[in-house]
Amino acid sequence: MRKQQVIALALAAASTASLVTGCGGKKEEAPAGNGQPAATQAAGAEGEKLEGSLVSAEPKEFTIFLNFNNMPFDPTWQVWQEAAKRTNVSLKGTISKTNSNEEEAFNLMLSSGQLSDIIGYVDASELEKLGRDGGLIPLNDLIEEHAPNIKRVMEEDDRYRQSATSLDGNIYYLPKNQELLSAEYWWIREDWLTKLGLEVPTTVDELHDVLYAFRNEDPNGNGLKDEVPLFDRAGWKMPEEYLYLWDTSTTFYPRDGKITFEPMEENFKDGVRGMIQWYKEGIIDPEIFTRGASSRDTLLSGNLGGCTHDWVSAGNYNTSLAEAIPGFKMIPIAPPADQHGVVKERVSRYPGAGWGISSQCKDPVTVIKFMDYFFSEEGDELINWGIEGDTYTKNADGTKQFTDKVLKSELTPIGYLRSIGAQYRIGMCQDGEYEKATMTEIGKEASELYNAHPEWFGEDMPPYADGELELKYSAEVDTEYKNLMANIQPYVEEKFQSWILGVNDFEAEYDQFIEELKARGIERALEINQEAYETYLNGSAN
Repeated sequence: MRKQQVIALALAAASTASLVTGCGGKKEEAPAGNGQPAATQAAGAEGEKLEGSLVSAEPKEFTIFLNFNNMPFDPTWQVWQEAAKRTNVSLKGTISKTNSNEEEAFNLMLSSGQLSDIIGYVDASELEKLGRDGGLIPLNDLIEEHAPNIKRVMEEDDRYRQSATSLDGNIYYLPKNQELLSAEYWWIREDWLTKLGLEVPTTVDELHDVLYAFRNEDPNGNGLKDEVPLFDRAGWKMPEEYLYLWDTSTTFYPRDGKITFEPMEENFKDGVRGMIQWYKEGIIDPEIFTRGASSRDTLLSGNLGGCTHDWVSAGNYNTSLAEAIPGFKMIPIAPPADQHGVVKERVSRYPGAGWGISSQCKDPVTVIKFMDYFFSEEGDELINWGIEGDTYTKNADGTKQFTDKVLKSELTPIGYLRSIGAQYRIGMCQDGEYEKATMTEIGKEASELYNAHPEWFGEDMPPYADGELELKYSAEVDTEYKNLMANIQPYVEEKFQSWILGVNDFEAEYDQFIEELKARGIERALEINQEAYETYLNGSAN
């Protein structure tokens, strides 16, 4: 009966599925083997102590649904082999290694009614919905009784606790925490600035003038007007990165306690007009909507790109292109002040999606202890740094550094770590020091510059990931909101693209555009988001 109930709930969930603070404090080792209910004891008598990091006296295997960056979980990864050896718990992936479509695989699992013991997914709201529908179990009591390391993080890190807690008070999944505040940075070609006798731009207007010079004064010296002054590799959210220069976007954003839909605000007009002008002048990548994730490699290696908003790895090209492009140098700069003179950086880090325990798991106590292991000092080092003596070494003062196996791999350092199963998308605390250890000197400068200015980042901001607010919605309005936005957001993106490319006239169409948004239900969507935002603020104050 129970299994049939779960299958029905999973089928219901499938029908509507998806249309920076540190962990703080000293990590404690979780006591293993104490206090389990008799039906779920790992092994041995009640209260039996297990040695070291073991969470089970007998080897146990659990199934896991998890796919991160098109990499389905692989139990042969070195980090997970080591975790199994240390804890006596191993995992078996349920997604085919040839299936990189996470959403498709997730919906297939739900529709089958056969849930993996552990489920991770890119969309935290879908994990919460699966929990409300009965597919994931509440973790509150399990954490209280069997996961002291997770409990400590929940108590010490309000942002983490709030991200993990559903509106019904239950914790259905454990997020991946983020220690560093800054995520992406503005980068510009210092060698081009020097060649043209230009200063580092500090405002959006100064940035325009610098980029205009990049386009028209041949800083790459090849005699051709082929420079692409402003480019990005952010995929679908690339236009958002440019609109940030005018403090706007194509979606929702909070201001002074009120949620706004930015395409209906004055800043949006400034942003669209600015982008139309920049696009006509050749400042913005002419392939803005189509070039995609390879744009950084293509444009920088071709000595064509001038400025971008990107991760710290943008600084790595100073080394990799040193021989091919003598004098090449990207430097980080502060976010240019917008048209109102305000410096703001919208992109920062928040606790993200992680993993939960399904209602079909027969031994949730052992699983929560296994999850707790990754919040212990030993487990934290394993998932962040890999294997001591192989991928990293530790100094007498406890600081760590990666070995050449990581730093000089054919892959990027983070690419190599992920290839062995480290830095995977699970419930964990991502150690900011691991990232600093992979940075070049210019990368460290970027991180230090942005992290030294918390005032650049919005206060009272709910998670704002990949250009979208990640608010929590009650079960009563969740489906309604998704249906509304399925009718609104594609329309906004279509019109925005047509204006930038000059296919349609922004000035002539804007009033009609607003009326159409209202006809599609934007005012109701604003009401739902305002209520969700107020709930977030109330939770932050507790």
